[in-house]
Amino acid sequence: MTEGPVVGPAKLSGNGCILRVEPRAEGWEIAFASEPRTSPQPLWFHLEAGDLAGAPVEFVWENPDICLGNPGELASLRPVLKSDHESWRRCDAVRLVEHEDGRKSLCFSHEGGANRVSAAFCFPYGPPHLEATLADTGDVWERCVIGVTTGGRPLPRLRLRGDHSESRAGLYLSARQHSGESPGSWVLDGILRFLADDSDEARQIGRLLDVWVCPFVDLDGVVEGNYGKDALPWDFNRAWEPMPMRSAVHAIMADLRRFRERTSSRLLVDLHGPGHSTPGVYVQLPRAERPELQMQGAQEFASDLADSFPELHAIACAHETNYASRWNKLATIASWAWDTLGETQAVSVETSYQRLVDEPLYPDDYRRIGRRVLRAAHAWLQRREEE
Repeated sequence: MTEGPVVGPAKLSGNGCILRVEPRAEGWEIAFASEPRTSPQPLWFHLEAGDLAGAPVEFVWENPDICLGNPGELASLRPVLKSDHESWRRCDAVRLVEHEDGRKSLCFSHEGGANRVSAAFCFPYGPPHLEATLADTGDVWERCVIGVTTGGRPLPRLRLRGDHSESRAGLYLSARQHSGESPGSWVLDGILRFLADDSDEARQIGRLLDVWVCPFVDLDGVVEGNYGKDALPWDFNRAWEPMPMRSAVHAIMADLRRFRERTSSRLLVDLHGPGHSTPGVYVQLPRAERPELQMQGAQEFASDLADSFPELHAIACAHETNYASRWNKLATIASWAWDTLGETQAVSVETSYQRLVDEPLYPDDYRRIGRRVLRAAHAWLQRREEE
């Protein structure tokens, strides 16, 4: 082989610093590092290799041990791959290399047979995926623009069509406060598709709930391929100050005030992804400093979530929040909603990049998780309406 492949970050949500591209006995070795971009700590990557002419590729991820997550669990990771004519899939296995100086590299391979191969930490999800879902679901979702991002992009919000003449229980869904946490978007995708179903259950939930959706809080970060955790100059999920520290947060605050005026009981569900190898689905509980009633409401939602996930231990569906924060640890959407919107409950739901228990998660698995999260929200709100 006289010429090498063309390698770089993907056009949409692209991330990856290319360190070397070298020929091997068969195929190519492509070494890269996750770029932190706006974050102090990296994790997300999404890169493409073209002009491969069918050659196999071994990707060498050179900085996984400094990415967000337990470095002792790197061997459990399964990044995703896509070639010319196939859908995204998990890599079958990884090879962990421990260097003499203590660094760790993670290797995973594509067997060849394609001209272009993409690799990402988890299944990418951006505005084109949302557009495809909205096209599939017909005229079920009303669209509007509630603001403009720092990068000049219209910030969309969806609302489930229905009779809005009288207030009903309200469910406000958001995702991607941390732009690289794509599991949140796939979970949300499942909710959007389920509520567009013609099933009895979907119709029943649609009759009870007035559903509003902000699909991409950090839309600029999603498009540009930033990881977004603790994003500079201010983490989105720590920007919920009385004077908001992000333009998108300012716009969503105004939207949530409109949401409050048009609903009876309310619940906000903010969809996230955890550290790189953390399994399961769980609620990140309010910090101990927060009001007891807010904690109680979150624990009740965690119990509803556990009912929807019998394969998980109930205790695993709620995690205490006591980790350090680079910002005001109480300036979250959950604290702001409780303090500003008349004790409106908001919960952060974390969904694994990897697996529920043992088997790796794929997009349809995330969509099924979304339906189960929606059932938990429905149960929680139904009780509030009956009180």
